[in-house]
Amino acid sequence: MTRRSIRSRLTIWYAAVLLLGFTVFGLAMWLALEQRLIAGLDTRLAQRMQGLKNALGAEAEIHSRNQLQQELTEFAGEIPDGTLIQLRDRSGAVLVPNAKQAAFPQARAAAAYTTEAGGRAFRALPGRLESAGESWDVTLASALDDERGIMQDFRRLLFLLIPVVLAAACVGGYWLSMRALRPVDEITEVARSISLQNLSRRIVVPPTGDELQRMADTWNEVLERLDVAVRRIRQFTADASHELRTPLALIRATAELALRKERGPEEYRRSLQEIQGQAEVMTTLTESLLTMARADGQGFDMALGPTDLNALVAAEVEQHHAVATEKGVRLSSETGGGAAVVQANAAGIQRLLRILIDNGVKHTPAGGAVTVSTGWRDGSVVLSVQDTGEGIPAADLPHIFERFYRADPARSSGSGFGLGLSIAQAIAQAHGSRVVAESAPGAGARFWLLLKA
Repeated sequence: MTRRSIRSRLTIWYAAVLLLGFTVFGLAMWLALEQRLIAGLDTRLAQRMQGLKNALGAEAEIHSRNQLQQELTEFAGEIPDGTLIQLRDRSGAVLVPNAKQAAFPQARAAAAYTTEAGGRAFRALPGRLESAGESWDVTLASALDDERGIMQDFRRLLFLLIPVVLAAACVGGYWLSMRALRPVDEITEVARSISLQNLSRRIVVPPTGDELQRMADTWNEVLERLDVAVRRIRQFTADASHELRTPLALIRATAELALRKERGPEEYRRSLQEIQGQAEVMTTLTESLLTMARADGQGFDMALGPTDLNALVAAEVEQHHAVATEKGVRLSSETGGGAAVVQANAAGIQRLLRILIDNGVKHTPAGGAVTVSTGWRDGSVVLSVQDTGEGIPAADLPHIFERFYRADPARSSGSGFGLGLSIAQAIAQAHGSRVVAESAPGAGARFWLLLKA
């Protein structure tokens, strides 16, 4: 199937619309010119009819038909363009013209009309006059030769000019459309040259403010989002590979050492325990990676319903109490009693609390405290986890929610994958909120979010 370019289709449509416009314009001009010429001829005939009546009225000595015929013949001869006169009596008999003049059919109306006589077209104007003691029907007629000639010349002019102007307009329209659509070709060339290895290139279009610039800007925005997404995927893949490499290397090394020589049951048991521990680490990391992948794809699909935050806080504090006590950290809750019911997903908030509490206990030295609290603010419930640890350096604070990001080694214990806070932030965003971190070195850290009641 033949493919036509946009500029060709635009030119064809432009030519069709222009031809229709010229046709309507030419027809309107034709009708207007014809009407104007006929109106002018009617005016001249009316003036001559009045002149005829005045001339016959001034001749009081006309007493017979012969005298009247003679006077009308002389009057017709004095008209320079050969206006014809026809005179009939009340019975319809023709007194004038003579044998050299054309005869017109008797008019039934008083308005001017177009008729044929002697093979020529005439414009005739009927009237009535009194002379020689009788009442006569008179008709003045003028040939339409000049008017028909003018119309014929005008028609030739239209048939000559319309194709010429249409051809020139089509050439100009094609050239203009080619110039107007040139940025589209540039956009196409740039788009063809862009690949996953070259997403940093952008489309450059002059700031004209038209549709093409808006399209180019939109493409640039899409490319920017795609570039960011690809860079995140690459970083995510690299970080995941890095995190998985360590437990895989430990599993392989442990298995190789166990297989090098015969060992006792207890040594095999220790090797298997080490492999099991690393497998658990990989399982946890894989689950976290799947969670982040779902968050990047369709987001967390969390059904929200009435949830008592105080009950969730109490349950999570109770569940983590043993771990905190073993590390010498005091874990407590401050809920103020009563219920703090919000629209939330209970499982999602439990996971968020688990991440924040684990993070607080992990980074709080022995003798410190981690406090989980709820409170009201402007009709929403504030859920907060605060520790008395060493705090987060100012340089690290803007990045702690980034995936695989680990803060300064002084705060990091060396465990974890750097995904916990990213997952907590994704859960908060699924609830229409966000986790906010507040900290200063040596002053502990506080993580909090607002949940609508």
